[in-house]
Amino acid sequence: MDIEIKMPALSDTMKSGRITKWYVEEGQYVEKGACLCDVAVNKMSFEVYSDYEGIISKIVCPAGTTVEPGNIIAIITQSEEVKPSETQKEIKYEYKEYDLAVIGAGPGGYVAAIKAAKKGAKVALFEKDKLGGTCLNRGCIPTKAYARIAEVYDILKRAGEFGFDVKVNSFDYTQVVKRKDGIVGELVEGINALLKANGVDLFYAEAKVDKEKNVLFGENKIKAKNIIIATGSSPAELPIEGINSKNVMNSDTILEMTSLPQSLCIIGGGVIGMEFAFIMNQFGVKVSVVEMMPDILPTLDKEISSFIRAVAQRRGIKIYTSSTVERIDEEENGGSIVSVKNGENIKHIYADKVFVSIGRKLNTDIGPIVELLEFEGKAIKVDEHMRTNLEGVYAIGDVTGKMMLAHVASAQGEVAVDNIFGEQSILDYAKIPAAVFTEPEIGYFGYTEEEARKKFNDIKVGRFNFEHNGRAKTYGETEGFAKVISNEKGEVVGTWVVGSGASELIHILSTACQAGAKVEDLKKAVYAHPTKSETIMEAVKDIVGESVHKV
Repeated sequence: MDIEIKMPALSDTMKSGRITKWYVEEGQYVEKGACLCDVAVNKMSFEVYSDYEGIISKIVCPAGTTVEPGNIIAIITQSEEVKPSETQKEIKYEYKEYDLAVIGAGPGGYVAAIKAAKKGAKVALFEKDKLGGTCLNRGCIPTKAYARIAEVYDILKRAGEFGFDVKVNSFDYTQVVKRKDGIVGELVEGINALLKANGVDLFYAEAKVDKEKNVLFGENKIKAKNIIIATGSSPAELPIEGINSKNVMNSDTILEMTSLPQSLCIIGGGVIGMEFAFIMNQFGVKVSVVEMMPDILPTLDKEISSFIRAVAQRRGIKIYTSSTVERIDEEENGGSIVSVKNGENIKHIYADKVFVSIGRKLNTDIGPIVELLEFEGKAIKVDEHMRTNLEGVYAIGDVTGKMMLAHVASAQGEVAVDNIFGEQSILDYAKIPAAVFTEPEIGYFGYTEEEARKKFNDIKVGRFNFEHNGRAKTYGETEGFAKVISNEKGEVVGTWVVGSGASELIHILSTACQAGAKVEDLKKAVYAHPTKSETIMEAVKDIVGESVHKV
């Protein structure tokens, strides 16, 4: 069967693009997701990937051709009788000695590669899937694109509060998906342009490392003075009967939906699960969440998780805590029945789709070198400089098991590169911010109030509610509060914000505290009025009883 590969619309304004380079040849076997060619659009370089596997039987438009979206650029032939090993042309890469080899081009790997290149290193970067890793392609960015649409949709439905007579008659989910794909595509191409501009050699290949620290990919291998392992993580699975049935999705495949279900059962009330719970609820989907712990968002401050639970339930999200899923059965009408156990009670939840969101497994299968690496549990053990137990081998990102966040991976990548170049660089994880994109958002860093009370002899807690903030009132977004926790030394050891813009507000204190500021310093700061950030100012002052706008 012949499949036509057409030029995609690589940006919202694209009228045509010029193919600048082909990465494949006629007669070559390609896998689904393989990079086919580079396309120049309005001075930006984009990559076109294959949605199919098979043989490149014809390249219709050679390099240098200007093509409009929808035009055929290549033909892929599929046949069950053809195997990759029998047809794929052997590709030999020029052998080079590298200063650094980075395995994995997610937010940790590509940042490390670019930083090292800026320092003058010769860098090889390996990626078996797509640039940007999980965060850009199946995590942070796609979900936030959906979250923004959900936010706008919610505002439209509340338009009467602001004096508008607006009726939302329809919701086109296909446009939501298209917008998400466009954003992701542009950002992926941005990374590709940065790598090219900095002279990083990018190899679209799965790389392994042997015991002699050779980097192997296909029939090729390179040697590098230093290696950074940045292979990330994948969705974890549960040993539940029916987990592989057709209606069950994970955090990768839920983003591939082209239409919305009427009902969705989410297994796992952690960060990813609750973000999707709010998004789908705002899209009009009937949502149920099953969580085995006594509360949702179990690793967060209890006051925060309880607040979000109350908001979720007011919005119609059904939550079942202290509950486990026994089995998932397919229904004749096409949906599924999720059997949930709570103590001795069994409840059956009907859902068109089931989303499994119970964490992630670390991608540490990187070849024979694994036998020589030290592990902490399932994570690769690293010191504060991101060094493993092997000379010249570093690990960053999810595989280290520290904080499984994209920005932490990026920061670890920079720390690793600094140390490769002889600088003494470390991270203070306690002051790194994190965000949860529920509705309202959560921003935080440091200890929960419960943890702080156990760890320190004396703590003080300052609070301020959004309902008393002028800017929040003008926005009609008064749910939530800011909470700042200090120890006996006057150090801020935890900050928790739940409310509109919390993911941005948290950086006010996180940045200051990373620079060593204490409560006495922070309370002197002057904030612009009227802004939502004044909730932070008032919470800090409340620690020492000086909040002017709190009774």
